[in-house]
Amino acid sequence: MKNSIPKTFFLLFYFGLFFLFSCSRQLLDIQNQTYKNYNKNNERGYVVSFELNDTAIVPKSVVINGIVQDISKANKIGDTYQVNVIAQTTLIHNYQVKFDKKENGIYFEKNSNIFFQPVKFKLITN
Repeated sequence: MKNSIPKTFFLLFYFGLFFLFSCSRQLLDIQNQTYKNYNKNNERGYVVSFELNDTAIVPKSVVINGIVQDISKANKIGDTYQVNVIAQTTLIHNYQVKFDKKENGIYFEKNSNIFFQPVKFKLITN
């Protein structure tokens, strides 16, 4: 009976460590993830910026504060993506804002599969 208590303790300890590391691991290595508000020329929204070093992964869209914006090749400059997420506009005729119930993050494609990764974007204030 004495040997079963330490074995159980160590088993639970290692299971806890495994659970901790497996949950905290992210699929993407995203760096310098920021966003800032803008309001100009009858348009409001966010400018989202992040760096992605893995070229095998293609970001498809970004979610910020419940708004989804597709990412195009024009949004990429080197390893940095800069996406203009439009929240409201009168400049683009019949523009419809896309909403998503997911938390802030990025949809991306790898091996023809679409994945979502939550991202904690840092708000930049001017």
